[in-house]
Amino acid sequence: MPTDPVMDEQTKAALNATKTLWKRLDSLAKGGDERVSACEPSVFEELRTVAFQANKAVQAMQRCAAQSATTFDVREAILREAVRDELIDREANAARVFDRQRARVEDRADELAAFDRAHASAQQIEAGVGALCPHQAARAAGVSLLAEPAR
Repeated sequence: MPTDPVMDEQTKAALNATKTLWKRLDSLAKGGDERVSACEPSVFEELRTVAFQANKAVQAMQRCAAQSATTFDVREAILREAVRDELIDREANAARVFDRQRARVEDRADELAAFDRAHASAQQIEAGVGALCPHQAARAAGVSLLAEPAR
């Protein structure tokens, strides 16, 4: 599953910070520092609990963000597949219409030549417009996006 490297780095930093905080509070609660001996042990226990909850919250946010990224990728792949299927249907319909029109003018040779020239010109224009399109309808890998988190 593709993830954002900056987000991964920040998540690791937050998890390490909460872990370090919890360990430091634990050592202070056990009397490792005479400056804090006046504090009640319950204060340290409360702060350790807060550090633990913060750690769990960061982990949950990371899982939620990863799931959102996967959901986005799958939705995009489904939309690409739908567009590709629509293009195939349009091409098939155009081929059927062309065959019907050609069958109607086959009896007249002069009209057939003009029809073939018009069709060739239309195909050239369509190919030129298609070449200008920055989004090519390539086969999307939706199934692999769904299967990847299971590995």
